[in-house]
Amino acid sequence: ITFTVLNFLGIRQSALINNILVTAKLLILTLFVIVGVGHINKANFAPFAPFNIGVLYGAFYIFFAYGGFARVAVIAEEVKDAKRNVPKAILLSLAISTLVYILVGVVAVGLIGAPSLSASQSPLTDAINITGNTTAAYAVSAGGLLATASVLLTSILGVSRMAYAMGRRKDLPQVLSKLHQKFNTPYYSIWIIGVAMTLLALFVDLSKVVAISTFALLFYYTLANVSALRLKAQKRLYPRLIPVLGAITCLALMIFIPIEAWIIGAVGLGIGAIFYVTKKHLTTG
Repeated sequence: ITFTVLNFLGIRQSALINNILVTAKLLILTLFVIVGVGHINKANFAPFAPFNIGVLYGAFYIFFAYGGFARVAVIAEEVKDAKRNVPKAILLSLAISTLVYILVGVVAVGLIGAPSLSASQSPLTDAINITGNTTAAYAVSAGGLLATASVLLTSILGVSRMAYAMGRRKDLPQVLSKLHQKFNTPYYSIWIIGVAMTLLALFVDLSKVVAISTFALLFYYTLANVSALRLKAQKRLYPRLIPVLGAITCLALMIFIPIEAWIIGAVGLGIGAIFYVTKKHLTTG
């Protein structure tokens, strides 16, 4: 609810709080790496890269952690010099996230091993506890809360702006495109998304929420890659091979999505399709 109110008050307030949360989170992860690297047990890396089908299940869940970069494009209308800054922000966020995740992953596995991490409810906290550094352990625990807060804040921001844009295009009810007179924010979209996320957090298992969210991410990234293939040659920045590989990768990861997420995702897509077709029929005739 707090983050819904922040988004309602304006993007500047949301951006300020998110910058603080992300900075604190990065500092804590840096502390985790610095404290943990000296306690790595090389035996925990054996066998190294044991590829099996479980790796792809893991990749499916990890994909959720990389989904945030698209929110930069979603709020492009509210970014100064978006044509120059948005592409840079996307590439920079991906590069930093990838580097941080690799370093944290290597140190975590080195501290307690992959089996212990997979069985833990708080893997990074359990990993740092091996070092005996109580301060670092408390910081990492707090970091988990900060990371969750940051995801919630930016999720409401990104999804509400997407709903706003779709409402403006009449792909969703136009009420979602209404802006608040004082704060100039899509308040209907923000409150609806905020309440929906609150209900999901209260009544739905987190792993199921992640699975459903990842299904949605992979589905619309697939559509984005397919759309890129339709660009004319003079407008294309990269070879057609890039979106082809992107679409294939997304579809491959979708195979490993739990069946429940497939069903819920399919129902959601079906409802959206029915709404779109009905609206188009009523509009044209």
